[in-house]
Amino acid sequence: MAATNFLGVGSGLPFDEWLTNERKAMSQRLNPYLQKQSTYKGQISAWGSISSSLSTLKDNLGKLEDEGFNGVSVSDNKTFKATASSEAMPNSYSIAVKQLAKAHQVGVTQESRTKPIGSDKAHVKISMEGSAKPLEVELEADETSLDQIAKKINAQNGDVIAEVITNSDKEHQLVLTSRKTGTTGEMTIDVTGDPKVIGAFASSKTVTDAEDAIIIVNNKETTRSSNTIKDLITGVTLELREVSEKDTSDPSDPDKLKTESLTITEDTSKVKTLIEEFVKNYNSYLSTAASATKYTAPERDNNSDALVQPDPTNGALFSDGSLRRLTSQLKSTISGNYPDAGELIQSLGSLGITVKFDGKTGDERTGTLGTLSIDNKKLDAALKDNPKEVEALFLGKGEKPGIKERMEGIFDTYLGDEDAIKKEDGVIETALKSLREQDSRIGKQITAMERRIEEAMLRSEKEYQRLDKIMSDMSSMSNRLQQSLLELSQSM
Repeated sequence: MAATNFLGVGSGLPFDEWLTNERKAMSQRLNPYLQKQSTYKGQISAWGSISSSLSTLKDNLGKLEDEGFNGVSVSDNKTFKATASSEAMPNSYSIAVKQLAKAHQVGVTQESRTKPIGSDKAHVKISMEGSAKPLEVELEADETSLDQIAKKINAQNGDVIAEVITNSDKEHQLVLTSRKTGTTGEMTIDVTGDPKVIGAFASSKTVTDAEDAIIIVNNKETTRSSNTIKDLITGVTLELREVSEKDTSDPSDPDKLKTESLTITEDTSKVKTLIEEFVKNYNSYLSTAASATKYTAPERDNNSDALVQPDPTNGALFSDGSLRRLTSQLKSTISGNYPDAGELIQSLGSLGITVKFDGKTGDERTGTLGTLSIDNKKLDAALKDNPKEVEALFLGKGEKPGIKERMEGIFDTYLGDEDAIKKEDGVIETALKSLREQDSRIGKQITAMERRIEEAMLRSEKEYQRLDKIMSDMSSMSNRLQQSLLELSQSM
């Protein structure tokens, strides 16, 4: 708080300087609290980074199970597009598209799109086999124009789309389109009420017939109501694009269609990418943990009585036993043997994934970080020759756990899990909760201390103001006394 009354003007003393020095001295009382606050915030940030790093590693292992080892690739085709899930099996199919599924369309034509068709109320009910219940609209006497009917139908947000198309000044058409393709989307329209509205719909015409898709797979013809077919080949979704061309190579069968081959093959490229990400994420965790637990012993001067200060580069969690146990458990899981995975693949080393210390292996190694390194040729060979053993190493075999399951136990303990251990009960969240509470308490203590300092400074300023005034008054009194004595001496 700065001085406000021009301290020292009356007395000539450096009260402002004294206040500044007093504030500096009193602010030193905050240092222990600020240091604690900085420590808590550093630990909160460090645990947050550890948690994020662990979550990334956990997500990667989940993808390895869901997408990696079950990965397949599918051929690119002209008349259809195929996508495969983890349930798809490597195979080949001969496919031709004979007919695309089409949605049923019905048109009602009038001379005006805005003029009411009738003069009384009407009720329109649109039914179709593929809908659980019909779409129904109530039309008031002034709501029977094509535009109003379309508006009322679309407001239902049901299985029918309505739009009005202007063909000419005297010809406007209300087109009703089923949202469902195929014969299950064929519409039946019933109208009651105003006779003119009934007559308009009675004279409606089909714009597009409802048709099912017809597809030929391995010379067997089958139909579906949609151009998106998910239940024909296990794990494969077919999106029909166009009808296949005629096969003119056989004059005896003019209806024969050209077929395309749908080829589904195993794809190890994705699993390799995920394994590479796993190694990258694990190494990233080690780097984060190493930074958080870094410790450098302070230099001691035997001839000095000063308190030994910790090294400022020490990690925020350098003395935290929970983090050291976490890192130790992860390292043990990574470097462990899994004899049940297979005869050839029983460890990450079998895949060409080795632990390196300061970039070296074997007897030359030094340091303690222990990052992973990949021999790509060896990993490629393992994925090509023994993919099931690689899968068993990561995901386990039968009731025998693999790397993923063992690491999930660690994740559950430290991150928490909805099924096993609630997130708030995980080691990291428990530590964070305690640190946040301590940070909150120290923040309140700092606020209280700052308030006491401001109150003390305000008292000091008032005392200096009082002293300044007293000295200023004394100076004025002295000047007046001297003046009086001078006038007295001159009058004698």
